[in-house]
Order: sequence, then structure tokens, then C-alpha cells
Amino acid sequence: MSQGTYAVRVLLVAMLLSSASSAQKLDRKSLRDILSEQGFTGQLDGNIKVRLTRLGVMKCNAAMLQVYYYTGEETHPPGRAVHFSQRLLFIENRTYLGQYVVSDRPVLVKPGSLRFPDSAENGNLLKCDREGLPKAVNLEGVSDLFR
Repeated sequence: MSQGTYAVRVLLVAMLLSSASSAQKLDRKSLRDILSEQGFTGQLDGNIKVRLTRLGVMKCNAAMLQVYYYTGEETHPPGRAVHFSQRLLFIENRTYLGQYVVSDRPVLVKPGSLRFPDSAENGNLLKCDREGLPKAVNLEGVSDLFR
């Protein structure tokens, strides 16, 4: 094998390892630390039951984004109604990018998009555009901004 061919193979392996590591599943503590330190606006502690479920990886232009489904439910609000929140969270290389508030969990996660159970007319698809994740979406008849 020539030296040039060897160098190309080493470079390709390094690129594959780099992209694989950026999309690795985070453990629960690491994910909570990232969210609490990097501006996540949902509750993670207190009188709330939090679930963080990794849905998969979404390719957004050249970036590999980890997609998490967050649910937060108040457990004992004395004298008050129980509040429940659902959000989609996006992480790239241990960096929290933002969230969308959603009314249901996606039914399909593909490398380039997320599909929701509602009809196409009401907005059932989230996909990246040239700039990345859209700044605003209309999902399931509800508009939300990426924050």
C-alpha cells in the first residue's frame, strides 16, 4: 500500500470515529448537566417527574444531532392542577442547541426528518432547511419557535 493510500485511509477512519462519537448516546447525568448548564428552560428538578428519552440521530446538513424527547409532569401540586410538558431537545457534540414544545411524541425518526402522528395539513413533519433546524415550525396545528 502506498503512503498516500494509507494516509487517506487513516483520514477516513478518523472522520468516521469523529462523527460516531458526536452522535453517541449520553448517559442521564451528562444529559442533565448539559441541559442545566446550557440554557434549557424546562424543569429538571423539584416536584416534577422528568423523563428524557433518546429518539435517535437526525442529520441536519453536515451535523449529526441527537434528538431527545422530554416529558415533565408535576407530581404533587397541592391544590393545583397537574401540569405536563413535552419537548423535543437537540444536542450536537455535547452542546444543547434548543427545543420545540410539542403536543405529541414523533412516530418516526429518520436521518433527515421527524414525523408526528397528525395530518400533513396540520403539520406533521420537522426537517432541516439550508440553515439547519427551522427557527419556527407548525406542528400538529400549533406554531412554536426554536429556543
